Amino acid sequence: MNNQKQQKTTKYLGHMAKRFIGDKRGVAALEFALIAPVLILLYLGTVETTEGVNVNKDLGRAATMVADLVTQQTTVTTAQLGDIMKIGQATVLPYRRDTPQITITSIDISAAGNATVLWSRRVVNGTESRPFNAGSAVTLDANLRIPSTTVVQVKAELAYVPIIPWTITGQTNTAAGASVIGIHMSKNTYGRIRQGSNAVTCTNC
Repeated sequence: MNNQKQQKTTKYLGHMAKRFIGDKRGVAALEFALIAPVLILLYLGTVETTEGVNVNKDLGRAATMVADLVTQQTTVTTAQLGDIMKIGQATVLPYRRDTPQITITSIDISAAGNATVLWSRRVVNGTESRPFNAGSAVTLDANLRIPSTTVVQVKAELAYVPIIPWTITGQTNTAAGASVIGIHMSKNTYGRIRQGSNAVTCTNC
């Protein structure tokens, strides 16, 4: 009697095991549940990387545009420089999580190859200022230190704040002075005067 029960139990368990192994219902849902987090992470990472690369490119375009507009002039004022820097800031739109800091520096290179500031202008969070005193020394690459010439340097900086904060672990400061999770981006460009042989003059810098 006991042997019959054991045989029936064994047979039943074997039958259930076969049914369980052969049952494919829910496999797709289980596979999706396992792979979905990985796919979501890949998607978010791609979105973040793409936006970061685009913002970095736009920052470079902003610096180049500002340098191009300044070097087309022979004489400028602080008001004109302010307008030019605003144009440069608008280049990174629609990115709005920080405002670019732009610094314009006109540099004189003496006959001996020494580089000094002629004038400078900077905008940070809507406030314009003179970051460097006239006559202060400037470090320039040897390729740019052509004796008895001038060069305009434009530096554009930006705090790239990610859409998803946990995708980046570094800290940086925004133009408003806030410490945020993000990446400090910076672009330098140089331009030479387009008209005449003298420097671009700023009448009230």
